[in-house]
Amino acid sequence: MGRLPENGVAYETIVITENRHTNATALSATRKGEHILLRSFKGSNTFENLRKTEKFSVNYISSENKEAFIKAAVKGWGDEEREFSDEEISKRYGFPVLKIASGVAICTVEDRELERVEDEIGETEVLKVRGRIVLWEGGAENAIKVGEDRNIMALVAYTRYLISEGEVRGKYRKRAMELADDRDVVGKWVIRNLQP
Repeated sequence: MGRLPENGVAYETIVITENRHTNATALSATRKGEHILLRSFKGSNTFENLRKTEKFSVNYISSENKEAFIKAAVKGWGDEEREFSDEEISKRYGFPVLKIASGVAICTVEDRELERVEDEIGETEVLKVRGRIVLWEGGAENAIKVGEDRNIMALVAYTRYLISEGEVRGKYRKRAMELADDRDVVGKWVIRNLQP
């Protein structure tokens, strides 16, 4: 058993849920003792899955494999397209996890809370989920903490750009371009996909 993620620290992770299909998404996750806390926005498959299912896996990805965040953040949003193939997924105690994950937490949902939020993009709902860690494998030593990698931050800005309009959309495009580094695999992808 490797080291658990630092308590109270948000990490960039890939969360896998199941409902009609296996869904993976890039989400920040924070460990609080023996629990993992997630926030998922309405409109996503993860939001719908977490409302209905009782189990999820949190996959901690090392910086060497961070290109996986591109698939998790952009591919299959709001549709049935799978983000990762069967060859990229294995099962732990019958639940899907990413083979490339350096650490994996399989969690059972204990609490859900729906919250209305409003920001510059608009008004929506956020599902806050607290899951108990029932299995931990691997380690989180090389996992990416939120705010630690500017190219992952550029990818987050890119996803905000995709769902924005007008002036706000321009703001997120500019932020993504400022953060992205063309010498980084994720940054290069962001720049290429924001080119006119």
